[in-house]
Amino acid sequence: MIGVLLVTHSRLGEELIKTAEFIVGRLAQSRSLSLDPGQSVESLRSQIQEAIRSVDDGDGVIILVDMLGGTPSNLSLSFLEQGQVEVITGANLPMLLKLSQRKEGMVLGNLAEEAMEAGLRSISLASKVLYQKPNQKQ
Repeated sequence: MIGVLLVTHSRLGEELIKTAEFIVGRLAQSRSLSLDPGQSVESLRSQIQEAIRSVDDGDGVIILVDMLGGTPSNLSLSFLEQGQVEVITGANLPMLLKLSQRKEGMVLGNLAEEAMEAGLRSISLASKVLYQKPNQKQ
């Protein structure tokens, strides 16, 4: 089973996991880490390394981060390893729900693509969706 690790600013990852578990129940092999004010970069790097080990049973780990270019993302990218660790930026609830449904028996790269696509599909401008004329594409 592919492991999932959320690495975010503040407690965003923890709250995303709580929300996903409210919807689908306990998320196996999932964990979150937060970068909090005053925390050293080296401390978070060590925590990420340990967390990857704790959720990886040999099928790999997908790390979700809140935004590209932030400290959680930059540190997570240092663990990127083809076929073993993948990083997806822009973490959102639909991504996490997709990961929770499909972690078993998937290839890491394929699941990462599916999760990213689920996250992208979930973003919309409500007025365009609600007021779209029939036969008009978004």
